[in-house]
Amino acid sequence: MTQINLGSWESVVAGLRCKDGIILAGTKNISYGYLVLSKAGKTVEVIDNVGFAFSGHVSDLQSLVKEIRFEMQYWKYTLDRPLTTSAIAHRLGLLLYSWKLFPYITFSIVGGYDKIPVEGFHLYTLDPVGSVMEEKYAASGTSTEIAIGVIEENYDENMSLEEGKKLILDAMKSVSKRDVLAGKFIDLAIITKSGSKVETIELK
Repeated sequence: MTQINLGSWESVVAGLRCKDGIILAGTKNISYGYLVLSKAGKTVEVIDNVGFAFSGHVSDLQSLVKEIRFEMQYWKYTLDRPLTTSAIAHRLGLLLYSWKLFPYITFSIVGGYDKIPVEGFHLYTLDPVGSVMEEKYAASGTSTEIAIGVIEENYDENMSLEEGKKLILDAMKSVSKRDVLAGKFIDLAIITKSGSKVETIELK
């Protein structure tokens, strides 16, 4: 039987790197044990055209977003340019590692577009103690096995944003059908060279 941690996001987040952008998605339910306290949670954030998707304990997620937002703003004004996606992922990794004895209970996905040192889109995953790994696709949270199974079977690194959006929606729909705590609403972030957008979608 799957253990449910009190005060955690009983949700799943996923991310894809497409040829022309990054797609991140996360379900919106907040659960406390078997009780769904809210259907308006926020597991996907976009800061300065860099996307973040988190699964884990509620307070840790909220604190981590504040910390990385401060780091990004500080270094942006210090260097007079935004940090690259790789640098942001590694700053987040250092932040998580610095608390490894009392870790943030959260798994993170970071994705964005860089002009330097090599132009392109990048997607990274981080565990609670700061390990940073670059991936083509990723998922974490409740029922990760379902989401990653659907994505892995159908993923193509040359797929377009529209194809990637359809794939990630199919993965989230599969989770929604099998996991009652995941819920039917997700936040979906699309990041391109020209900008980003976040929308809330009902899974049908």
